Amino acid sequence: MHLFTIPSWLDAHLRLANQSTQPSAETLSQLRAKLSRYRVDDPQVSIVIPAYNEEANILQTLSSLADQVTRYRTELIVANNNSTDRTQWLLDQCGVRSVFVADQGISYARQAGLDMARGEFIASADSDSLYPPGWLDAIVEPLHTPSVACSYGLYSFIPSPGNQRFQLGLHELLGELFKRLKRHHREFVDVMGFNFAFRRADAQAVGGFQHDLDRQRTERSEDGWMAYCLVNLGTLRKVSSTNARAWTSDRRLMDAGSISKAFTRRALKELKRLPVYLKKAPTSSQAR
Repeated sequence: MHLFTIPSWLDAHLRLANQSTQPSAETLSQLRAKLSRYRVDDPQVSIVIPAYNEEANILQTLSSLADQVTRYRTELIVANNNSTDRTQWLLDQCGVRSVFVADQGISYARQAGLDMARGEFIASADSDSLYPPGWLDAIVEPLHTPSVACSYGLYSFIPSPGNQRFQLGLHELLGELFKRLKRHHREFVDVMGFNFAFRRADAQAVGGFQHDLDRQRTERSEDGWMAYCLVNLGTLRKVSSTNARAWTSDRRLMDAGSISKAFTRRALKELKRLPVYLKKAPTSSQAR
């Protein structure tokens, strides 16, 4: 695992950040050609991505998905959630299938993508994250076991200018410690929307993505709640392989002001919740 370094496969995709405001015609043409593989009539897998004003990041995400090495017939769907920047223009230039979602909120975007999907399996990704070449197969493979209802991978942060990968690695180590504590009773909390997979039929059976959740108000989110509901149909499967490790922007961490402040905030938050993590979670019907 590249705990304190950036893997080499990221380099080519990160270079696209320099073209985010004005990508060259050659870059767009190359991406369009490589992404054409996702225009299929009978997909086995649907990659679904919500996007809201992601013109600065989405080309990098698309580039990483264009380089996937997979045995599955796959379609790619981006749910454009009221973007007012050039997100839609970039999607059109790259020939990416998309749906415009007027209702604001990530749960509405994920649900619209789910409704549009045709694959048996849904691989959920985000428009500010990058995926290693073996990601799709690694995250979908566990779902061939009937008893597994949801699979999920881990993640690492891409350092923004001024930040160091070493500091971010320490933050991730702290997160891993608390994930070990949560795994027995509340593993669903560790399922992130930008790196998990499930069967389309199962997601529909549990009612899809819920829209009445607010991370700040209810401490629940659409991704963890989906995993929570899917537990009623089977088990969760953590995929520890580096092939299933997504690399995502550190911008949300920086909402705290610095990596050190984010580290402190995370530690205090997790310690406060420790008694909850050690209790068995109620069923999804009881928790509604």
